[in-house]
Amino acid sequence: MAPFSAVQAQQRFQPGYLVLQRGDTLRGLLVAPTRSTVARGVIFRTDGKTAAEAFYSVKLLRGLGLTGGKKYVVRKMLPTMRRDTLRLLLEPLAQGQANLYRSSYNLFTNNTDEVYSNQFSLLYYYVESTANLTRPPYLLQANTFRSDLTSLFSDCTSAPAITGKFSEANLIKLVQEYNRCTSHLTQLK
Repeated sequence: MAPFSAVQAQQRFQPGYLVLQRGDTLRGLLVAPTRSTVARGVIFRTDGKTAAEAFYSVKLLRGLGLTGGKKYVVRKMLPTMRRDTLRLLLEPLAQGQANLYRSSYNLFTNNTDEVYSNQFSLLYYYVESTANLTRPPYLLQANTFRSDLTSLFSDCTSAPAITGKFSEANLIKLVQEYNRCTSHLTQLK
């Protein structure tokens, strides 16, 4: 199966950059990641019309950015049934001792080969601790996010209680509060 359909290839290119695994940064034009491409890669070209298009798989990337400020980082996710470890382009929402990411791709229900058969009505939020980057980002869910974050943030006793609704704004606030707490602890050492 081709990396992208003809319809996806017709999408508008935007100014941006790619950061490759080997550390090189390529500047040019790229098609922004979509729900159906965050697990595959991006189409890139160095200039507007004359350069050939190149496909960069997620396995070749560390991250990418668009001129408008939107950024994506590549993270290895937990292996799913009958699959190897999957790499996804995730949008960072809060960064520090804990990182919070947003994605429109649900690792446990989406299949990159059958992506159009899924209904995408939700965004998914993943959290990771920078103290243990060997563990993949963890999917937060509405019914367990309070206990999950309480456990993850247990090293900061002065952090506020994990309360509020399962919303992007509240998750960002909670992760930022934890990051402020841990930066204060780091300064005391």
